[in-house]
Formats: sequence, structure tokens, C-alpha cells
Amino acid sequence: MASQEQVLVTGDIVTMDPARPRAQALAVQGARLVAVGTRDEARAALGAAPREIHYPTGTVVPGLIDTHNHMQWTAIQTRLVDLAPARSIADVQEAIRAYARRHPHKPWIMSGSGWHVVSLREGRYPTRQELDAACADRPVYLPRIGHAAVANTLALSLAGIGPDTADPPGGRIERDEHGHATGVLLEPPAFEMVARLVPPSSLDEQLDALRDMQRTYHAAGLTGIMDPGVTPEMMRLYQTLWQRGELSVRSVLMPLSDSSLPLQANLDRIAQAGLATGFGDARLKLGGVKLFLDGGASLGTALMREPYPDERCNCGIQVTPTESFRQIAWACARQGWSLGVHVVGGKAIDIALEVFAEIDKDIPLRPLRFSLIHAYLWPEARNIREAARMGITVATQCSMQYTFGPLLVQRFGTVLMSLATPVRSWIDAGVVVGGGSDSPVTPYQPLLGLWQARTRHIAGTDEPVGRLQAVSGEEALALYTRDAAYVSFSEHERGMLRPGLLADWTVLSVDPVACDPEALRDARVLATAVDGRVVHET
Repeated sequence: MASQEQVLVTGDIVTMDPARPRAQALAVQGARLVAVGTRDEARAALGAAPREIHYPTGTVVPGLIDTHNHMQWTAIQTRLVDLAPARSIADVQEAIRAYARRHPHKPWIMSGSGWHVVSLREGRYPTRQELDAACADRPVYLPRIGHAAVANTLALSLAGIGPDTADPPGGRIERDEHGHATGVLLEPPAFEMVARLVPPSSLDEQLDALRDMQRTYHAAGLTGIMDPGVTPEMMRLYQTLWQRGELSVRSVLMPLSDSSLPLQANLDRIAQAGLATGFGDARLKLGGVKLFLDGGASLGTALMREPYPDERCNCGIQVTPTESFRQIAWACARQGWSLGVHVVGGKAIDIALEVFAEIDKDIPLRPLRFSLIHAYLWPEARNIREAARMGITVATQCSMQYTFGPLLVQRFGTVLMSLATPVRSWIDAGVVVGGGSDSPVTPYQPLLGLWQARTRHIAGTDEPVGRLQAVSGEEALALYTRDAAYVSFSEHERGMLRPGLLADWTVLSVDPVACDPEALRDARVLATAVDGRVVHET
């Protein structure tokens, strides 16, 4: 498409612009919207013979944005052992054997991370001995959802993990009754001991995977993501595609504050970066620094106020000590960086907001948009009020409530889980909430999040869990459009269909604002456009 090509788009349009919520046409010049309104109004803003795109069915909405999506991580999984279909440890073993046969020269056998123990018949991780039975002559490393991994005996040995190896601060090496490592490593300080030894995929392989994944995301209706916790190596991949003009998914990258590094190294990274949140352009920009404060609920490592019901002495893991977190948060605020803090359990939420409140007294945080990531078990009313007062944003994942709901109901009970992921409470308090998936932890398709936000269904049951926390159709769509753009430091560019903003749109088979919530379960993406250029259509 020529840079200033004129396009007239017509159909049923939901703009998410409070000044004009509905329209019949969009006028596009180049990459921007120049008019939104009736067909006559849009047509009058264009030249003599604009190209026309008419959507006779479906509803046009602003391009969908995922505020917590590990796109590069999701992409590279397509080149690793795929354990997502595994339903037993025998399935895991067979997947490893098959991959090892197909790739005889790979020095390590590594899986993607989008697999779940709850899906396995045994309901537990495989042991190192079970991994040895599948492949003993090469190291095997199976990471899972950013908080856990399992390794075979050779991988543990190469990492120097033996009977006398102490748990690293903020991590845990699981052991059997004899004190030997089982192979299960919880939280980054523990599994990074193995992960840092795994040779990276080639640059070309990683670039090909990331390029291909963008097409898949566009087919799901996504025009933008925030990738939280990228390393310098991952950042170079995005930058390479950007330099080549091949980055079609708008990407906001959050540099990782690495808990496996000494505190001073993290502080030096922030001080020496010479950049700050918001640097970049509409295709690639920097978000906030990402920091892990605790673990995950499904793993028993989210930091709770009270012990887990089935583990009387376990309140979870604090991955980053409070004082280290405080110093990093202060360094970010002084340097003009935003900070996104991974907090799942209530105690972690308490700690994060207490430190934020200290800083807010001297450096107002509202302009920096510090954020809570996940924050779903269980923010109290005081937490929600404090977040609203300081302008703290929240990145929530309704698909996580759906995916992990059955396991957490079993562990905590339906009453407590009805209060988890309290999207309704955040919004009512005035907190800006961005929707996301945490892909590959849960499915990347935003339609799942839109449906779950309105219905509160969890996997395996038709009964809603926490109906009072459900949101309206407009509020659900805002999670992935207008409010997601704000959380992504991009509200001046996208998130609405308004003159002057970028011409990104998604066409859904249903009207997500007005339709019955259950209609979203089977809704389809008919088309996706970025910069006025159609990048997917059925």
C-alpha cells in the first residue's frame, strides 16, 4: 500500500471513543484515520476515488491489544518439544523421545513452557528419573510458565545441583525423602541455574519463529502486545524485525529486572540505560521495567497472607527481597522508568503497594503508570483504593482465571475463587485495567478473555465463579482496546477509532458490546488491519 493511499472502510463500527461510540465509516489516509462517522462524512474527507473496504457482516472494533503476552517466548515454543497435548507423564516421555529422534544433533532437549501439570493424569511433575528414561544421554530441560522447570539427571549435574546444593534465595530445589533433587526447580533463581546453560536457538530460527507468530496473532485479532520481561537478547530480535520493516504486531517491551543478578547489577542496568519508558515509535517502544516479587498460585509459590490450605507452613516464595525491590522501585522512579511488578498473592500485593506509597510521597507515580501484573489472589479493598489513588494500573488475565480456575477451586474453594481476578472491583474504583493472556501460560486468543470477563466461566464447568466480578460488553472490550492502549503507553496513538489515531482495526463475527456474552464463545475474527493495511482476513 502506498504511504498515503486513501481507503474508505464501511460497516458496523464500535469506536470505543466516548465522544462518538458508533459509526458507519472510517476514512483512512496512509496509516491514520482522518474521519470517523457516517459514510458521507468519511467520504467527504477523502479524495476523488478512494479504495473501498466494506464489511457486510460482523462488527469493526479497534485493533485488539494484549497487555501481557510473551510473543517471542510463545513463538520459539513452536521450535521446541510441544508438551501442550500431553495428558500423562508417558505422553511427556514420548514427546521427548520423538523430538530427540527428529533432532539428533541438538545438544539439549528443551520444551516450550505452555504445558500444565494439572493436565497430566498423575497431577505432578515428571521426576528426573522419568526424564532419564526418555533421554539420558543429553540434558533435558522442561520449563513451565515462568515459575517452574523440571530437568533430568544430566542437566542437574551440569548445573552443579547435588545433595549439598542450597536453595538459592527466592528459589527452591525440590528434594526426595533422601535429600536428592527430584528434578523440579521452582522460581527463576532455582531454574536459571540450568536455563543459563541451554544453548540458544540460532538467530535465524528465532527470527523466523517470531515472524511467523505475528501472522498467527493477527488471525486472532491482535494488533499489539506488551512483552513483559524481555532480556537484551530478546530485545535484539524485536529490533531486528523492526529494522527490516517486518514487525507488524505493535510491541511494547518491558526489560527484565533479573532476580538472579546481584542487586547492584540491576540498579546499574537502570541507571546506565540512558533511556526511559515510552522511548521508541508506534511499532516498537519501551514499557516499564518488569520485576518478579512472588511466584504463581498453581505452583504454591504465590506469596500469601496466610498459609496455603493444604500446606500449613507454606505461604509461598518472595522472589525479590523487599529491600531490593524498594531500591529498584526508587531507581526506576528517579530515572523516569515505569515499573511493572509481578504480584499474584495478597502479601505480594501488600508489599508492592506499600513501597509504591513510600515513593509516591516524593515522586508522583501517576505519570509513570507503575503497574501491578496479575494481582488476582486477593487484593483487598484497601489495596484497590490505594492503587486508584496513586494511578497504578493493573494488567489482568481473565484467561488465567479460566485456565487455572479448576485447580485453584480445588485448592482454595469456590468462595475464595469467586473473589479472584476482581476486574469489576478494579474498574469500579477507577483503576485502569488492561486485558491480556500471559501467553504461552494461557491461550493468546483475546476472544477467550473477552468471553471470560463477561461470563466468569472456568474450564470444565458451565457454572460461573464470581458472577459479581463480571463486566459489561463495553468494559470487556475496553480491556483490550482503549484501556489496554493506556496501560501500553500508547493511548495517543491507538485503542480507539478516532480521527488522528492509527488505522488499526479488528473485525469480529459478533458485536462484542451488544451481543449475548455466550455468543463470544464461538465468535470468529473476520479481518485484522494495521496502519490501514489488512494483515489478515478470512
